[in-house]
Amino acid sequence: MKLRISAWRLIWRFLLAMLVIYTMAFLVLMGIFFEINFEPFYMKPNPWGAAQTVLTVLLGVLGIAAFLPSLFTYYQIEKKSFIMWKYFKVYEFEFANIEFVDFDESRKKGMVVFYSKKAKMRYLLSDKNGELLKAIEHNCKNLLTVEEFRKKHPEEKY
Repeated sequence: MKLRISAWRLIWRFLLAMLVIYTMAFLVLMGIFFEINFEPFYMKPNPWGAAQTVLTVLLGVLGIAAFLPSLFTYYQIEKKSFIMWKYFKVYEFEFANIEFVDFDESRKKGMVVFYSKKAKMRYLLSDKNGELLKAIEHNCKNLLTVEEFRKKHPEEKY
């Protein structure tokens, strides 16, 4: 079964990331290209030059170029594992290696949050109907409870 990532969640996270990137870039450009003094920048002649415009457009183009391939990310559920096709890479997660799944957080945030046997945390964007989380819940037979997981991995901050 092939499951596509929810486009709404993907677009929302992209817009939020671009807002953070543009804010940081704007602050850096303000610090580099404008002198920091008590004279407001709007009093100076031509406060926004060609270099700032080119850098801003370049950041936008790079952001969109990184976003477009992520629209083609999808999951494929097999009998013993699920496969994530992301950009040009293939990631395989076996159900037997999943030790703990945070179902409450996963349902609340629209993500799949799970830990492997080595206590490595994974965040995956969920599909539109939550079929991936249902498949993990159905196929993972050796899931630990919260208390068992905390005893086994006290170094984790869960």
